[in-house]
Amino acid sequence: MIRKSKYTFLFQREGENLIYNAARNSFWSVNQNVYDFFASIAIKDMGDVADVDIRENVNMLHSLGIVTTEREDESVANQIRLKNYLSAFSADTVGVTLLPTIWCNLACPYCYEEGKPRGMMSDETCDKVLGFIKSHTKAKWLQLMWYGGEPLLGIKVIERFLSKIDTLGDIKLINHSLVTNGTFLDSDHWNVFRQVPLNNIQITLDGNKQTHDKRRVRHDGTGTYDLIMRNILLFANEFPEVNMSIRVNVDRNNCNEFMDVYDSVKDAMPGKKNLHIYPGILHGCSMGKPGSPFLMHKETAELMNEYMRKGYPVGYPDLECRGCTATRMSGYVIGPNGELYKCWEDVGKASEVVGNIFEHKYTNPHIFEDYVLKGSHVSNKECIDCKLFPICSVDCARRRLDNLLKGMSYELCSIYKDNEDALFDMLYMYYKSKQAK
Repeated sequence: MIRKSKYTFLFQREGENLIYNAARNSFWSVNQNVYDFFASIAIKDMGDVADVDIRENVNMLHSLGIVTTEREDESVANQIRLKNYLSAFSADTVGVTLLPTIWCNLACPYCYEEGKPRGMMSDETCDKVLGFIKSHTKAKWLQLMWYGGEPLLGIKVIERFLSKIDTLGDIKLINHSLVTNGTFLDSDHWNVFRQVPLNNIQITLDGNKQTHDKRRVRHDGTGTYDLIMRNILLFANEFPEVNMSIRVNVDRNNCNEFMDVYDSVKDAMPGKKNLHIYPGILHGCSMGKPGSPFLMHKETAELMNEYMRKGYPVGYPDLECRGCTATRMSGYVIGPNGELYKCWEDVGKASEVVGNIFEHKYTNPHIFEDYVLKGSHVSNKECIDCKLFPICSVDCARRRLDNLLKGMSYELCSIYKDNEDALFDMLYMYYKSKQAK
């Protein structure tokens, strides 16, 4: 039986009749006749429809996924789940987030790594990491991310590891990333990436100069905004082919500063195409409590729409159901002593260690199992049944497990769930922006 797909939304804005389908992540502007026809369509067996024109209209809508059968909608969700499972359980790719050190040269007051042990990865451990990767005998590809602390403090470790990357034999490095605070992003540290190029780099700013220099401070209390901005420009000039992401941390107190930072970075690098500047919405367990700096989802949706209303391209959803290192069987976070974690937020917590690279076994298999089997929304029936399932890519395994096992109350769903008006506003602004081009 044909009926409106559960992933299809019908809405009107400023005299425009629009149809959006989350399964295709596409929408159409239609005339009033089509809109009225679609609004009135009932579940039908097309074999019982005698009117050829009606049948042709429904067939056209069917081909676009706007109307479907119940089984076809079920297949949309199943395909998303299958793609996620194929990624999660694939032995072809090893994903490694590698921490040369947990230490950082900054003393940000909110840092979750405060009080964690210092130390640098030894040469022996570095070499053992290479051996651990090689032990994945079915693997063909390596996805490698450098993280910390501040990973560039461990540049000697990075140099040693990358100098031996060819010893991995048939395992080829296909994605190479660096997450850095940007203070060491200079010629004394980046030459190693000329031999083994980066694909992606992420640098974080905490708002405009005034706010950033209060939050991202050195141990002597001095700010870092000017240094980071200078280094961003130098790196972009030296490595124009590297995709650069500038994450601007956003909370209730600095949300209006994102646009200033966006403009400053864009103006400093005119014409750079592989530059992505985006608001990183901060989350915490105190969301919703009086005085909390963290934005609730409804506020976040309104904020994103305000950014879009002012011309900042931040809101349009995507269809990627990526998962993360935590939900992949062959995904690891490796600390400086060779200890294994599933999430980088667990680093330095002895209770969250799942094993180590020296013994090749899991010492806390229940943590590993929880992340892989319970950490993704594709295993949650409420999520599978949701009409926003195809465009929900904000899932976090750590927060999902905290809610499930530790009684936390993180908001896990799309910011547009139970907030369709905000979704329609965002879609309409995107539609108008494309019309203007």
